Amino acid sequence: MDREQIHNEFLSILSESHPGLTFEEYRDSCVFLLFYQYLCLKHDDLLEDVYKPGELVKMAIRGKLQVASFLKFMESASSFLHMLNKEFQLTDFSFYKKLEKVHSLEKQKSYARFFRKFLKKINGWNPKEELMSQYPNLFILLVTEFARLKKDTYISEELCELYNNFFNNNVQSVSEKKKFLLPEFQYGILASYIINAGEEADIYGYAKEEEYIDIFTILCYMKGIPLDDLHFFMKRDWKARQELPEGADHILIFMPEGVEAGEYVSPPRISVGKEQFYSGTKGEFPFLLTALSCLKKDGSLAAIFPGAMLYREGREAQIRKYLVDELNCLDTVMLLPDTIFHSNGQAEVFLFLKLNRSEDDVMFFDCSEVEEFNKEQIKNLQTLWMERKTIPGLCSCVSKTTIQENDYNLNLPRYITKIMQDTAIDVEQGKARIQEINKELDEIEKRIQIYRHELGL
Repeated sequence: MDREQIHNEFLSILSESHPGLTFEEYRDSCVFLLFYQYLCLKHDDLLEDVYKPGELVKMAIRGKLQVASFLKFMESASSFLHMLNKEFQLTDFSFYKKLEKVHSLEKQKSYARFFRKFLKKINGWNPKEELMSQYPNLFILLVTEFARLKKDTYISEELCELYNNFFNNNVQSVSEKKKFLLPEFQYGILASYIINAGEEADIYGYAKEEEYIDIFTILCYMKGIPLDDLHFFMKRDWKARQELPEGADHILIFMPEGVEAGEYVSPPRISVGKEQFYSGTKGEFPFLLTALSCLKKDGSLAAIFPGAMLYREGREAQIRKYLVDELNCLDTVMLLPDTIFHSNGQAEVFLFLKLNRSEDDVMFFDCSEVEEFNKEQIKNLQTLWMERKTIPGLCSCVSKTTIQENDYNLNLPRYITKIMQDTAIDVEQGKARIQEINKELDEIEKRIQIYRHELGL
């Protein structure tokens, strides 16, 4: 079976029926079995035969996979994972432990049926050497596809490319190991940076769900990234000043649905006259200010937020003034195409901020009507950004004075004028269409007269 066939066969797993299991249970089961199979192939000499999934497959083929066998397999698999946990310092795999605690007989049967189908499928992907080379990529593919199905955990390839381009020069610098912080991380953005940063970065992040931490610890292990470089926390345990006392080089935020009021990356560092920034406002700007406080003195931040934050009045206008005037850290505002988001009804904006920057202007991009937001297009945008170019209808390099004159309203129509294209009018074609309409009206009038005559009106 060649690589393309394996990929197609592998993705068919997602369309398998899984009655009795929730989406999250189905996802975690797939992740568990794929990783377990990978470990069994890689560390075959550490496993007793009874622990190997091949034995379970043999039972499944003979139709003898019962609930007791399923639970025995779970217990054995758990023992193996815990053994490897000590050797490789992996996470304690919270969602695998949850699978062991299933007490409902119907739920056990649902898991057993699914495991049987899944193991039969992957057991047919021989030879072993091909699987060993394929598994890391298959795992990333599986995680990405599950995230795409869930939607709120998925970030598109275009957006990953956008983040990558803005941080490209910093990420590739090998003179000093960089520290990345990913607040409230979800699937896509973290996976992208784990894969791209590799051994050149310490990666910090916190999440509300233990499952995300589990999945990405496994992903790093399979990609050969040193586990000592990973610093993932549950949100309740995250203490920014303790974990990053010297600050992060780069912070990446992906919250297109917005931030709840009172959500902070770090407790607010109150300064004289700034206390009002943290009360009575929407969540994005106070959240952004606390994120900036976690940066090193020359650090940078990229974020995707709802576009409404650009023009809301009141205290948010004061925060925009603070970012533009006093900190001079707002570098780029980019309105994104709505076609790359699953959500409807609001525009999303990409912000790039940098502390202690030399520029005294802000780059505005209006990509709302860009049809193909691909790698080539994003690379062109990066070139315009670096050269601080103004292109009518697309981008504008705006002085701080102009922003001041607009009362720090960052709404893009104030800085980028849409180009209205003249539409050529075919007069003859218009006349012909008018004649056709007149004929249709005559026919309708004749029919009305006939109906009136028949009805005696």
